[in-house]
Amino acid sequence: MKKKLPEMLNVLTIITIGWSFMMLVSSIVNAFVFSGNIDIVREEIANTDIEGKKGEPFLQVLFEVADTVLEHAELLNYNSMVVYLLSIIAALLMRKLLKLGFWLYICATALEISIPLLLLDNKLAAAAVIVGSIFSLVFIILYGVNYKHLTSN
Repeated sequence: MKKKLPEMLNVLTIITIGWSFMMLVSSIVNAFVFSGNIDIVREEIANTDIEGKKGEPFLQVLFEVADTVLEHAELLNYNSMVVYLLSIIAALLMRKLLKLGFWLYICATALEISIPLLLLDNKLAAAAVIVGSIFSLVFIILYGVNYKHLTSN
């Protein structure tokens, strides 16, 4: 007899699959759109005169973060593609009530957080990555609550 998918796990996996699919498509589009334009955008940032303008120190920090992100944009996009593809696979496995899906989702979230933190090496960028990952961390907790429904098969 096949076990029934618990309602909360059903909702969580549907949300994960939908969100991850949209973000995967977005990452793929970004990779193609950005591929030839990163140097142009970085040059525009470098040529922007903010000296003496209101909020200059804050703008300077933002420009430094933007330059660092653009420097690693290609790798960050590839990381996002891997993260969202793994998240979709993880959710599909959890829909089949397999524990492997839970652990795969944790791995995807670890990549989602660790790679940008290692690459960007900036406190503001780190804060943005962590805030952006809050939902993934909440989903780990919610999936963890449903872990008892998953099997090893």
